[in-house]
Amino acid sequence: MKLVARDCSPLIPQPTATEAAWLRRLATNVRAADLVVPVSGARDEDEPVVYCAWDGTWWAGRYVGSLSFDGHSLTIKPRFGLATLQNWLFEATSVVLTDAPGKLREDESFIAQLLASVWAHGFVAAARHGLPALRRDVATKGRTIRGRLDVASSLRLIATGGGQVVSIRSERSLDHAASNAIVAAYEALRRWLGVRDEQWMPARAKELIPHLMSVTGARPRVPTKAELARIRYTPITASFAPIAELSRQIANRRGLAADIDASAETKGVLLDVAELWEMYVLSVLRKAAAPLTVTHGTREKTSTKKLLHSDITGQGLGTLIPDAILYAGGNIQGVADAKYKSLHPSARAPNGPQREDLYQMAAYLGRFAPPGGRTSWGVLAYPQDPARPLIPQAEQFSPWSLDGGRKVVFTTLPHVTSEAVTKLRSLVAPMATD
Repeated sequence: MKLVARDCSPLIPQPTATEAAWLRRLATNVRAADLVVPVSGARDEDEPVVYCAWDGTWWAGRYVGSLSFDGHSLTIKPRFGLATLQNWLFEATSVVLTDAPGKLREDESFIAQLLASVWAHGFVAAARHGLPALRRDVATKGRTIRGRLDVASSLRLIATGGGQVVSIRSERSLDHAASNAIVAAYEALRRWLGVRDEQWMPARAKELIPHLMSVTGARPRVPTKAELARIRYTPITASFAPIAELSRQIANRRGLAADIDASAETKGVLLDVAELWEMYVLSVLRKAAAPLTVTHGTREKTSTKKLLHSDITGQGLGTLIPDAILYAGGNIQGVADAKYKSLHPSARAPNGPQREDLYQMAAYLGRFAPPGGRTSWGVLAYPQDPARPLIPQAEQFSPWSLDGGRKVVFTTLPHVTSEAVTKLRSLVAPMATD
């Protein structure tokens, strides 16, 4: 059984009774976190890969990719098309996806291309000052001391009549877990893409990989997350930490294949489209909001605030982390949140915006308020749906006011960066002038 769906959409056609039974087992037993490869390193809580709505309709979640489970497979394709995902990725990371000739499996090739491009870009960016040569202690035996004397080992060696001592010196080496992870990911991507002459790799990556492989070998063991966490990076090599973790996750996908087999093992790889959308919105917002400064709320830990505080202990309760916080100088002017959902009315949300999103934005505006009683602005950004050209009512009637001078703007953003920047600029302008 092979099912095909599109992300955040009902399955068409709806599954048969047998297919629905398999989807129910998949929804119960498969965790998205076990299959998702994060692109930015910062993701929201996971949602189901597939789910059955209150009316019995089966939907695909916010992920794209391919997986196999219990002898059957599911492929989830991007509902806005691969070109749109490529554009979001390029805007957020400057990664350019090139057509990769070769024998690509049609249902999974877009995931392989996305991951290969993200990985190659991250590797080259991390290596702008060179490969991650890290210091390690090397022990040597001899009649002279090189470095510092290892007293205990030397005494044991002398007791055997060897006439030598053990000394320890510090030297830089590429022989460590990060190098193993990077080479393992490279081999997994190379095998899966099957592209001659590594046409998918930038020239700089082609130049650097052989140096790592001369140390690790062609098929190094994939390190564990704990082994990577123990690495002590220098300020210059610290940028290798995220690419090493991404490499570990790619390498553990067994070549990214979701082949159907007789075992009950779940295989496959997924990308979180909501994560890509958040990255795209944040990049566009930074261009549109000038002269305001835009920070990523998920990564700005100093900006994290609690909704409630105990009068007894002062302990906080209810973490509030908007996707973006807008500043003028050091003062907060507003917040923005990217929603990879539809703003058009639906059975679940008759007015368009979902209730939990409204409550979330109201909480943000209550805690991230500008000083001096200035108007507090919140922007909820949704992807524009080319198949539904009419402007959603929630967007038509924006801004919407809460009490205390708080305002909320709903907007659907085009997938072309220049158009999205122009649209957002007109919406953000009041934040800088109020």
